Amino acid sequence: MAYRVEIDRQALKVMAGLPNKIQRQIAERIDSLADDPFPPDAEQIKGQVDIRRIRSGDYRIAYTIRKNILCVLVLRIGDRKDFYRYFDR
Repeated sequence: MAYRVEIDRQALKVMAGLPNKIQRQIAERIDSLADDPFPPDAEQIKGQVDIRRIRSGDYRIAYTIRKNILCVLVLRIGDRKDFYRYFDR
């Protein structure tokens, strides 16, 4: 059963500022979440209850899964060097 994928406005803004090649790479990873929101390489972000992350090159994609409405919500996209600062709050 396929999940619907929604992307937060801030995540879209970050993605729009990236080079086209990286945008395509990230878009493919996000699209794959519709078929399998629990890929083997996904990890829960420490200190966050329902937020998982996947890698796409040097970038990380944070998302949450809403099982009751079959939706994957992409919350944040960022470079690995400062991606986790957002979640340390």
